[in-house]
Amino acid sequence: MAPGVVPSRDPLACVVVRGVDADALASAASRLTSPWQGAAVVLVRLCQPTPASAAVVHAVVDLLHEAGCQPVAVGSSLHAYDRDRGHHSVAELARLAGLLGRTPRGRSYEVVDLGAELVPAPVPEASVLSGHQVSRRWAEAGSRVVVGRAVTDLVHGYAACLATLSGAAPEVAGADPADVATDLLRHLPPTLAVVDALSASVGPDGARLPKTIDSRALVVATEVLAADSACAALLGLDRSASGLVQRAILDHGTPDGRTDGLLAPLDGAHAAHPLARAAARSVAAEPRLARVLSAAIGGPDEGATSADPVLASVRGVVTPLVGAADDPVGHLPLATFLGSVATLRQGALAWATGVDKATVDRREVPLGFDPAAYPDEAFDGLPAWVEPFGALLEGVAENADGMRWRLVDGATVFEVGREIRADFDEFVARVDVAVGISLMADYVGGRRVVLPGPTGASGTPAGPGRTTSARQAERNLYLPQPNYLAAWGGEPIDVCKLELVERSADRHQLTWRTVHSPNGSAEFDDGSLTFSRKPSGTLAVVRGRQLFALPAAWAGVDLAALPELRNPLLEEAYRRFFTTTFDNLEACFEGREFRIGRPPMDPTEPLLTQSLELLLGAFSQWIGDPADPRGPASATQDQVDAHGFRHVRGQR
Repeated sequence: MAPGVVPSRDPLACVVVRGVDADALASAASRLTSPWQGAAVVLVRLCQPTPASAAVVHAVVDLLHEAGCQPVAVGSSLHAYDRDRGHHSVAELARLAGLLGRTPRGRSYEVVDLGAELVPAPVPEASVLSGHQVSRRWAEAGSRVVVGRAVTDLVHGYAACLATLSGAAPEVAGADPADVATDLLRHLPPTLAVVDALSASVGPDGARLPKTIDSRALVVATEVLAADSACAALLGLDRSASGLVQRAILDHGTPDGRTDGLLAPLDGAHAAHPLARAAARSVAAEPRLARVLSAAIGGPDEGATSADPVLASVRGVVTPLVGAADDPVGHLPLATFLGSVATLRQGALAWATGVDKATVDRREVPLGFDPAAYPDEAFDGLPAWVEPFGALLEGVAENADGMRWRLVDGATVFEVGREIRADFDEFVARVDVAVGISLMADYVGGRRVVLPGPTGASGTPAGPGRTTSARQAERNLYLPQPNYLAAWGGEPIDVCKLELVERSADRHQLTWRTVHSPNGSAEFDDGSLTFSRKPSGTLAVVRGRQLFALPAAWAGVDLAALPELRNPLLEEAYRRFFTTTFDNLEACFEGREFRIGRPPMDPTEPLLTQSLELLLGAFSQWIGDPADPRGPASATQDQVDAHGFRHVRGQR
């Protein structure tokens, strides 16, 4: 914000007013340039126990009526958060929030469930929403408004407008909520964003354990990120404390326009200690645990149905810990508890990665970069760019597994192949080289977008002497490589690639180059997959250059100084990976299932607490319950799980 004596040339994007009530909203909004017209939809935070205030929502409805918007609808959609806390109706949530269909000034509005009428998301293929649905009313509205509330959040630091915007679409199974929110903001943004900070709810998790302060502030903006940035400042937080906002800023950049108003923290504003928030984020990285943690803080809510009995016992442990974290040193037990659960989660993930890959969740992601930012030559020149890898391997002998490899500038340059006893024409008819990366070992998700090219995107079979080509952009996610690094916190391999597909009568080839790694897991992951006609069948060859990042726990390990350790580990890792990869190609040809992992958790599924209760129960006994001399275990003795087994826990 420019000093008062220096007028800014940036357009006004956000207004912060303090010491006011809801009646000040119209005056603040009048300072912004925003074309309100046609049918209007107001997407409101209805989440119990801290919905946006009816007074602010009614002020927005009055503003839209005065601007000539007709009709005006107010609502949201039910997400797992609401269902897990015992709420099953948007209409009931609206009633609890005081939204009954008419403002005090007599303006009417319709209370709607934005999840009831859905249409295919009007987004490009690169979006995580591609192939999924969004609210018809929100997509077709002439004016869109989102009304959030200033609340702190144990996992995300705070939640305001961007968190509320997620109500414009059903949750996407296997997708990061930050990716969904970011794509909604890009493709279906609101016209106006309002943060209700009249009574901000603060503390370690003000969203679920309300601790309101008489803050008497409003934030009104034409940019959601400007509104959320201002809200973060009012709560005394860095805007990047919210993983949703952090992701959106990485994608969209810093919000345009200037903010007018005092951004000093509100009196009494405070949030979870960063250590507690980091531990909570680590737990919430597992979607099932994230749901349990969210539902186990606070409650039961007004108007909620009876809770899962196991959830009630977990709530009896978690809620007191979160409440006690309001004390300057009270965050230590909470951070210790959450850190212990996160450690067990990491151990379970490491076990699944190495031993039980069928239990790893598959992922859904956006493309993660803009392929239009790269010229056609960057795609068409890929074969020539990868060709030197072969020259680097000249004279290198094959090892016992038929692989040639050497280290160049710290990266592994390699070539490995297998002859498959399958007629070439039949093989390439069933195994499309264009999707070859998704056929490789340990693939858990990604997105592929076919781009316009010199011969189109159809991949038409080549005739004699003719080669066709097609340009692609792709993002791939694999389990940590080598798998054993998962035990030390190794990240999944997450890479974005430019690709070229070439097909001729006797040779099909996919060539790729990594241009970005969203999580920093790879510096290089470049190469080619080639299917060639042979008299005895089809030869599949993978050639490449790879350099993956080591986890932080290995930061002080110099493997280059220990070749007697490094080389056997490297060869074994590649042997396992490519043996499985070639097995996958054969399975694809034969029509057998080969994908690892399981479908991601459906957000509409019931909360899974029975197995998690056994995980959290040990900590409930360790921490104890001062309100019950027998300890929290007494509340869950003699539990029967989902499979009919009875679990009896003794005292520690």
